Amino acid sequence: MSVLQRTLQKIAIGLFCTLVIQNNLIAAEQDVKIIEPETNVVKAQAAAIDTEKLEFGIIGGLLSVEDFDSNLVQGFSFTYHISQDFMLTLTNASSKVGRATFEDVVDGDFLKSADETFKYTSLTSGYKLFHGRSFFSEKSKYNSNVYFVFGLSNVEFANNTETGLILGATYKTVLTDWLTWDLSMKDHIVSRDFIGDDKNTHNIEWSVGLNLLF
Repeated sequence: MSVLQRTLQKIAIGLFCTLVIQNNLIAAEQDVKIIEPETNVVKAQAAAIDTEKLEFGIIGGLLSVEDFDSNLVQGFSFTYHISQDFMLTLTNASSKVGRATFEDVVDGDFLKSADETFKYTSLTSGYKLFHGRSFFSEKSKYNSNVYFVFGLSNVEFANNTETGLILGATYKTVLTDWLTWDLSMKDHIVSRDFIGDDKNTHNIEWSVGLNLLF
């Protein structure tokens, strides 16, 4: 067999092997089934006040009584959500008030110990002004609402018992389906007659509330 014949034989064998391998690859590709994963992703929903109507919680913060200093205030609250936009809140709280500024100046006590506690019971309405989301991290978001608050407050302080007006705002965040968190600012506008000085006073309260939702 000449060199040319052997060369042609090798080429023929190589082409045959190539065709066989190619046919096997095509057959293998036809038998392969591509399984597509299911892409139905359930989106997580932030907790919200929907079917729940009642809240019961505790509050704590600072109360600045006009002509006196700022002191700790604490109490409890009960809230009923009339609708998605309106709520009613009953609050009972108290604060032990320190000496007045003029008492320090004259170095005298004008209040009895029993009259140094600022107690109030209030009934307020809240109207939702804004709705949004609070983000405490990249993966956590919470439904939040801003309420305009107005109502009446019965105040006992300095041997006076008066009913006054409350104006303020509340920032409420729904942490879970059973827990909410509040940040509130309220102005207790109430008349006070103290050592011959009868006037309307503004008593500013900053408080935080933690509430059970049910």
